[in-house]
Amino acid sequence: MHKSGFVNIVGSPNVGKSTLMNKLVGEKLSIITSKQQTTRHRIMGIVNGDDHQIVFSDTPGVLNPHYKLHESMMRFVSSALQDADIILFVTDIFETEMNHKETLERIKTHSAPVLVLMNKIDLAKDPQI
Repeated sequence: MHKSGFVNIVGSPNVGKSTLMNKLVGEKLSIITSKQQTTRHRIMGIVNGDDHQIVFSDTPGVLNPHYKLHESMMRFVSSALQDADIILFVTDIFETEMNHKETLERIKTHSAPVLVLMNKIDLAKDPQI
C-alpha cells in the first residue's frame, strides 16, 4: 500500500523552518539566511520512498501584515494550513509568543495532527532549558 501526504512547516520568522525543510528533503531548496522574511512563497520538496511520498512545504514566517507583500505571504501560510495532512509548528527558545494570534488559533483548531518542534536549544545559556 502506497501512502502520501502534505507536511506543512509553519512558524514565526527566523525560527528555522527553511533549515528544517532542507534537512528533511536532503536538498538545498529553501534559502537560509539570518535576514527575516527571506521565504516569500511556499517552497515544496518531495521525498519518495518505496511505499510513501511526502510533500514538505516551507512557508513564509507568520506575522501581522503591514503592507501588500506581507498580505501575499500570509495567503501562502493560509493555503498551507488548508491542505495540511500534518502541521510542523516550528518555534525556538527565544520566542515567547506568536506574533499572529489568528494563525495560532487556526492551528489549534485544525483537524490535522500538529507536531511542535523547538529549535535553537543549543543556544540556551541556562542548562535548565
